[in-house]
Amino acid sequence: MSRPEPAKHPIGYLRPHRGGVIAGILALAITNGLVQTVPWLVKQTIEAIEAVVKRGADSRAVIWLSLAIICVAVLQALIRILSRILIFNVGRHAEYELRREVFAHLCTLDGEFYRRFRTGDLMSRLTNDLAAVRALFGPGILQLVNTAFAYLIALPLMWRIDPTMTLLSLAPYPLLLLGARQFAGVIFRRSRAQQQALATMTSAVQEDLGGIRELKNYRLESLRGELFARSSTEYRDQAIRLALWRGAMTPFVGAGTGTSLVLLLWVGGQRVIDQSLSLGDLVALNLYVAALAWPTLAIGWMLSMWQRGIAAWQRLRELLCQTSSLSDGPGVEDDSWRPSSALRVQRLSLRAANDKQLLADVSFAVPSGTICGLVGRVGSGKTTLVELIARLLATPENTIYFGDRDVTTLPLATIRRQIAYAPQDPFLFSATLADNIAYGISDQISGADRQQRIANAVVAAGLSEDLTRLPNGLETMVGERGISLSGGQRQRVALARALAAGRPFLILDDSLSAVDAETERQILSGLRQVLDQTTTLLISHRLSALQHADQVIVLEQGRLVQQGPPNELMRIAGPYANLYRQQLLDQELAELSTEER
Repeated sequence: MSRPEPAKHPIGYLRPHRGGVIAGILALAITNGLVQTVPWLVKQTIEAIEAVVKRGADSRAVIWLSLAIICVAVLQALIRILSRILIFNVGRHAEYELRREVFAHLCTLDGEFYRRFRTGDLMSRLTNDLAAVRALFGPGILQLVNTAFAYLIALPLMWRIDPTMTLLSLAPYPLLLLGARQFAGVIFRRSRAQQQALATMTSAVQEDLGGIRELKNYRLESLRGELFARSSTEYRDQAIRLALWRGAMTPFVGAGTGTSLVLLLWVGGQRVIDQSLSLGDLVALNLYVAALAWPTLAIGWMLSMWQRGIAAWQRLRELLCQTSSLSDGPGVEDDSWRPSSALRVQRLSLRAANDKQLLADVSFAVPSGTICGLVGRVGSGKTTLVELIARLLATPENTIYFGDRDVTTLPLATIRRQIAYAPQDPFLFSATLADNIAYGISDQISGADRQQRIANAVVAAGLSEDLTRLPNGLETMVGERGISLSGGQRQRVALARALAAGRPFLILDDSLSAVDAETERQILSGLRQVLDQTTTLLISHRLSALQHADQVIVLEQGRLVQQGPPNELMRIAGPYANLYRQQLLDQELAELSTEER
């Protein structure tokens, strides 16, 4: 089933929280009603003062009106705080759900996606772009609604006082809105450019820190420093351009508000002098225009934030629109299927995007509980083959079977639960050795059984002696990507992780290439006793390590050229025997060279 296309606008993420949004909007409506009541009360207070001065009226009305102004001001402040709590909390919840959705979707995408998108770029989208969208959810919604209510309440009250003066105060606004629209378009483009520059800079930093050892080994500090300086300069320039346009918008909108006040004071003052407008009405009109000053200024800020948020949403939506070439496929039925570790590959062919033949008509069978070795020169298709079996690449239909079931008719999750994979270049998390080994163990296994699995895997992977030299044994922190361990230790931790998972099918993709030949033979010899109930595909560039395999498959340029038990293949003239003799000769030459030195 294909994933539905994500919404074209992020506001859809507020629907599950519409109760909080409605409550927040209601609180904003009450707040603005109270704010706009204050100028009216001031108008009445001035009129009451005039009545006291001119006619000697009772002054208690002035006192009561003053107290009313204080009470209304305090009440609107409290309700305004409540409105912000309600709307900002909704924004945080929507941000949380969007972040979870984006991350969960990233976890479903295949290797092709991660070859096109750099890690730093993805990190930038998951942090900075999400923050911009969250601002759209919270402050953006609040200012939009607040501005709308401010005008909807204030304008009728101003019209009631004096329609002519109201129209005069609004005279600069058409030009103001036209200019704001032009600003918004430029800010949107600048925001996109600034966010892209930030992603580029983040990617550069992530790559340099991830490869810091290679960077130092090859003395690339100056070169990479210059590249970072260029990306940092580009980000700075884009950020400054954006800041200039955003900064220019606020004075532009403020100038419109100021012009409105000047016109009101100039014309209104003349009318107060000729007594066609009362002082209280003029003061009230000025207070209304002043009360609209921030909502009017907020239009510019809001448009800037809105364009920035939409630009960020488009970058996030680009990720959500990505699809994986791997899918469960139509008609998936796994309820009646019983896991089988017997493997059958039937007429498997695969071409790369550039039409290069990767595998050609490969067929073989691996009975349950046996070890099958895969050998071949670099580029012969070994890793491609095992990645197809593990469904890490898109697998052609009717080519790979577990038992009698075509793997393309099974859910990816079902297949992955049956396979443990130890690659040649393992990835270790910044956690303890025990945690790294336990990642493949089911959550349903805990306590003593979990610890026993870890202990058995450590022994089988040949890590026991290494643990005695580590400061905290299994509780030693390995650092990011296992930086505190040697290459051989990292490979054996990955092997221990695969063994601890206890899955019926095991793939070892040259996962002991960083250890010496004798250590590899010892580990694989011990594994033979451990893996009695496990079907194993074993890739190794050392043919001597395959002497315990039940059968060996030889690949050349994507084609299966030999298959059989290793002892039989040794007696037959062919690629396997040739490779074995070449490795023996290389080993003898290396030993002779060592003796001469």
